[in-house]
Amino acid sequence: MSSEIAFILFALCFSAFVKGSLGLGFSTVCLAILANAIDLKVAISIVLIPSMLSNLIVMQSVGHFRVSLRQFWPMFLTTLLGMSIGLTILTQTNNDLSKGLLGLALIAFGLWSYWNRSSRLRDDLIKKLNPPMGFLTGIVNGATGSQIFPIMPYLLSLNISKEIFLQTINLSFTFCSIIMMFTLWQVDALDINSLIKYSLGVIPVALGVWLGGKVRKRLSENRFRQMVMLLIILLGCNLLYKVLS
Repeated sequence: MSSEIAFILFALCFSAFVKGSLGLGFSTVCLAILANAIDLKVAISIVLIPSMLSNLIVMQSVGHFRVSLRQFWPMFLTTLLGMSIGLTILTQTNNDLSKGLLGLALIAFGLWSYWNRSSRLRDDLIKKLNPPMGFLTGIVNGATGSQIFPIMPYLLSLNISKEIFLQTINLSFTFCSIIMMFTLWQVDALDINSLIKYSLGVIPVALGVWLGGKVRKRLSENRFRQMVMLLIILLGCNLLYKVLS
């Protein structure tokens, strides 16, 4: 086994364990590792299929699919609409500045929320906020490739269980990943050879997510939220690092 294949398998397995433990973070963590050694276009092509598989595994394990879809379908719909605008921005502008600002926003929110865990939005605001939050998430995702803002801070501010939180955010991840893959294929930016070659990566990814899921089930609601906040801070730092380097 070559050192490159071993490195890619390590990145897939480690990211899958993070995904299983927290229910999110696979593609961001995996890309952050892979980008240190291989071309980013190749890294994105390697991650796409295992990432969507990891989403489906978590969605199946946490349940509440109908509850999440019934409560947040307007947000999912407007996310897809927002992505059309975001992808236009991505293809026509230099988005380093927007990535840097997004990184700062994630760090600021993560630090604030970590120390203010009791802050929650009123339940009656959900119907009003779902459409604009989904639309903004789509724009940010399309323009920067980041799938977590502002949907993650928004969901964490609601009075919902970690299971519904995970189901909802992974549904959003899955919809956005499908659109992203189709768009990259349309503009000939998808490395089909790498996508097919590393499709067997779904096996270690499935194992890693399963093992991480054992850890997640032992976490209390507060501990789970704290760990997600720490991940948000790390993701923000990673975005800033990419822009500055």
